[in-house]
Amino acid sequence: MNLMPKESYSNISDISLDYLINDIKIKGLIFDFDGTLRRNKIVSPDTINFLLKAKEKGLVLSILSNNPYVSKTILQEINIPSTKKFACKPLKKPFLDMAKVMDLDPEEIAVIGNNIISDIWGANRANMYSIYIHNLNSYRSKKKIEDKLRDLGIKPVK
Repeated sequence: MNLMPKESYSNISDISLDYLINDIKIKGLIFDFDGTLRRNKIVSPDTINFLLKAKEKGLVLSILSNNPYVSKTILQEINIPSTKKFACKPLKKPFLDMAKVMDLDPEEIAVIGNNIISDIWGANRANMYSIYIHNLNSYRSKKKIEDKLRDLGIKPVK
């Protein structure tokens, strides 16, 4: 079970599109929706700008989400035509099906997501480049950090 992403960032806007395009030879990006494009129930201006830059550089964009309610606003605003809702990730098939829709080989696609199992493991199983977006502001992330600190004998500051 390969759960290790190729790259990891706090924000989508930290990803180097030039590196992906020129060094890794990426031609398309598959995004998870909740927790990746939409965080804390909003799509940030930085995320919108990143998507616009990716399109400007010629990357094919799509969304692959287990959520059946992907926001139509972002799809219209950025014009992302390829979307699969309720995708049943981490199954390999939805990733490979999206590659066909995008008319790209799996090796030419980077998957950007915030879930190690559904996004990263799914991408790795499909032989796609995996990029993990960790959310240090989420309750679960904060709890993990607090637990680690407590294990080390460090009490949280209130």
